[in-house]
Amino acid sequence: MKNVKFEIAGYFVSNGKGRHVTRVMDCHELIFVKSGVLHIREAARFYEVKAGQYLILRKGIEHGGTADYEKDLSFFWGHFDCSRERLKKCRQYGTSARQDYFTQYYTLLVNEQKTQDNSRTCDLLMEILLNETCRAETEAPSRIKLPELAESAKRLIDLRFAGSISTSDVAAELNCSPDYLGKVFRKAAGCSVLQYINHMRCREAAFLLRTSVSSIKEIAFFCGFNDLPHFRRQFFREYSLSPGQYRRVYRLRKTNTMNL
Repeated sequence: MKNVKFEIAGYFVSNGKGRHVTRVMDCHELIFVKSGVLHIREAARFYEVKAGQYLILRKGIEHGGTADYEKDLSFFWGHFDCSRERLKKCRQYGTSARQDYFTQYYTLLVNEQKTQDNSRTCDLLMEILLNETCRAETEAPSRIKLPELAESAKRLIDLRFAGSISTSDVAAELNCSPDYLGKVFRKAAGCSVLQYINHMRCREAAFLLRTSVSSIKEIAFFCGFNDLPHFRRQFFREYSLSPGQYRRVYRLRKTNTMNL
């Protein structure tokens, strides 16, 4: 077997009861934790898979939960098969280098499996998800750490992007001029301070579009955009889809709270 063969996928949301069953499967399973912590073992190896992390459970090896599900736990899961050589290219456990992509691909997969004649598409989406585990291994360690000033600016924006914040505000907080901060930040991060603010706002908006029932206008204002047309333009630049199109494509249609 050379290609990845998809079987089934789902999105699990904990109700705070039960734990992952102990079993041996005849296929592999890729788990990606969206929130909370999943306590699980494979044979004698114990894992605490945290938000943003993934774990591949291999077929023919016993695995099972080591603690009850936490109330805030949610994770994607997918069953698949592939050759031993293909699996060796993947890192079994780690933190995703691109967590938003992992979520988007899994959301597509969960929804796509419900359509007819979906076999080829689902196989390809599962292949892409496995490639993301390879990316986590090869790209994450090679990231260049931002200089101290740019890193401080980034942390500040990460905390306050939903409020009224500008390059001048960040510079004043860090006791430097806006021009100097702009030059340092662009050199370190590859984008302007304003572009990074808009990126964080759009990223949060994308999450809310996928998971909430709030209107597009409400989401835009909640994420820091005071002008709806401006939000639509920025969001399209980020995702090549309008907010409405993005919601229709990526929003989870169904979640499950059954014990796996």
